[in-house]
Amino acid sequence: MIQSRSEDTSFAKANESEQRWELPYKNNNTNFQYDDLSNIEDRVGAPKKTLRNFLLDQILLEIPEGEERKVALLFLDIIEPTGWINFDIDKFLVKNNISKDITLNVLQKLQKLEPCGVFARDLGECLRIQLEEKKLLNQANIKLTENLSLLAKGEIRKLCKITGLNEHNLSIEINNIKKLNPKPAEEFSDYDFRIEPPDVMINSTEKGWKVELNKSTLPTLFVQEDFAEEVKKSNKTDNDKKFVNESVNSARWLLRAVEQRNSTTLKIAVEILKKQKAFFKYGPGHLKPLVLRDVAEAVSMHESTVSRVTRSKLLQTPWGIFQMKDFFSSSLGDTDQEAHAAKTVRNILKEIIKNEKDSKPYSDEEISKVFKDKGINVARRTVAKYREMLNIPSSAERKRLMRLNKVINIEK
Repeated sequence: MIQSRSEDTSFAKANESEQRWELPYKNNNTNFQYDDLSNIEDRVGAPKKTLRNFLLDQILLEIPEGEERKVALLFLDIIEPTGWINFDIDKFLVKNNISKDITLNVLQKLQKLEPCGVFARDLGECLRIQLEEKKLLNQANIKLTENLSLLAKGEIRKLCKITGLNEHNLSIEINNIKKLNPKPAEEFSDYDFRIEPPDVMINSTEKGWKVELNKSTLPTLFVQEDFAEEVKKSNKTDNDKKFVNESVNSARWLLRAVEQRNSTTLKIAVEILKKQKAFFKYGPGHLKPLVLRDVAEAVSMHESTVSRVTRSKLLQTPWGIFQMKDFFSSSLGDTDQEAHAAKTVRNILKEIIKNEKDSKPYSDEEISKVFKDKGINVARRTVAKYREMLNIPSSAERKRLMRLNKVINIEK
């Protein structure tokens, strides 16, 4: 926007900074760190061919021109990033005016393409395609893939009854399934890989916390006063002089607007640091509840201004790069004096369940008590709500899953 405005304003000049932006990386769980992007492709991999193009090449090679290729391309249009297709055959036939026999025949051919498991209509079919390709498909694992909900719950006895296998042989089939890829197309990316530099950097120094704008993201903007004076001297008419004066004033306004924007961003970042000091010291688990109004009042700005800035700016912290809006969280009501941020409660909940004993998973009531021991009052119903939001099974289901893992580990 600034570049375009400076182009419209004859006497404003915008130079993009040539300073190289470097991404410091820090991971407190390891000793690994790096300070530049010189070999970024080696670390994250070079941009990959898109799933669509990869499949299109195979379709053009394997499926002849005509009706079948037309149907194949229709399927290609509805493939999802996972490699599956969300497919209602009746609607598909009516919409595209094609026969059922041709459609199913083409689908069968598409399901033989690479990566193995693409064009499956659901998870079960995706797994069966891969088992067949490995020559492992049998009646027992077909029944397993048709009862994945029971497998997810760890219902060993029911699965033994359905498949006719004992626990030992069942664990072998489950191990075979665990080695498959439920999302065969996940290795592909349909998006360009880009790293966005932070707009503001907050770092801890010996003298305290340092908050600064990232100069590499800021344009160098200045008013060409000397050029304006030369133009004034060379133009004699009142209209020409008026145009020069208006252009210079517009350029000065643009310069002030940019300075004001930078100042606003910096003030908001400083206030976020003040109100979320525990986060910056100890990490994401210590994020506190914060609403836009609190920051807006502290910096004497309208709430909408704070909202606009925090929506679009990135903030570099000792714990990584975050969007400014991440520091504002909805909160839970509790009986303590302080309401704890919903995001923090969810993080703590995940840690509690991660560290529970295999033999006796915590019930929601017990998790509520663990929260209370940490000085956080969270009701049992609230625990259940956030557990479900995080797709964490109930204690009974977790116990069955733990038992399932023990059965599987016998074979390892």
